[in-house]
Amino acid sequence: MRDYRQINTLGKKILTSKSFRDLELKLPVHQFVRVHKSYLVALDKIESIERDRIKIQKELIPISETYRDKFYALISNGTN
Repeated sequence: MRDYRQINTLGKKILTSKSFRDLELKLPVHQFVRVHKSYLVALDKIESIERDRIKIQKELIPISETYRDKFYALISNGTN
């Protein structure tokens, strides 16, 4: 979607022109984490993690090498 980001919530999908960096700065850091250049996830919505993929409902979200160490450190410590 080039210049737009799609935000998926439980109730709807929202399109925004905000950058991922802008979204990261506005979202609570203890509730959301960047896991890929194209994905930010809500920590409390993660159902499982297997082979560097996060399952949220029916979606499988990749954990990229760039964000892998920070993500796993965050979830193992319970803090950021």
